[in-house]
Amino acid sequence: MDLAGAAACILEAFKYYLPAYVANAAPVVVKGKRPIDGGRLFIDGRRLLGDGKTWEGLAGGILAGALVAALLAALLSEPSLVPLGLVASASALLGDMAGSFIKRRLGLERGQPAPLLDQLDFYAAATLGLYLAGARLSLGAVLALAVVTLALHRATNYAAYKLGLKDVPY
Repeated sequence: MDLAGAAACILEAFKYYLPAYVANAAPVVVKGKRPIDGGRLFIDGRRLLGDGKTWEGLAGGILAGALVAALLAALLSEPSLVPLGLVASASALLGDMAGSFIKRRLGLERGQPAPLLDQLDFYAAATLGLYLAGARLSLGAVLALAVVTLALHRATNYAAYKLGLKDVPY
């Protein structure tokens, strides 16, 4: 495959992931107050997820991702993007929660960095959700978008930090 073909393949895959990217970013803006874990502790005595994972953020993220999916579906005349976008959005947020669960088990508090886990938990879960929902993406496109995701995550988190939406730039 030539460079133009590879770029086209990545752009084709991006339409499936854009709702997940938006869903993952939306909770930073929503700033909910009701933690999903309700303050409960796991058997290790640490919080299940922490205060950063809220019902408002979950709902806002899924809604934002679904709206992006609906917009993409209308713009591209691909109605199948709506359910796939909804799956990608919900999966991304579940992946982010799984990442928080893992960080708590490792003894990392909210805001402490966990390289790669912080950047790719939502992406890996969205990929799994999309695959299970029937989206067929090439391995090359998925891996290339994973690299793009690393850079994009870093840039958007830094921007959110500068805008006062996040306490840390990563």
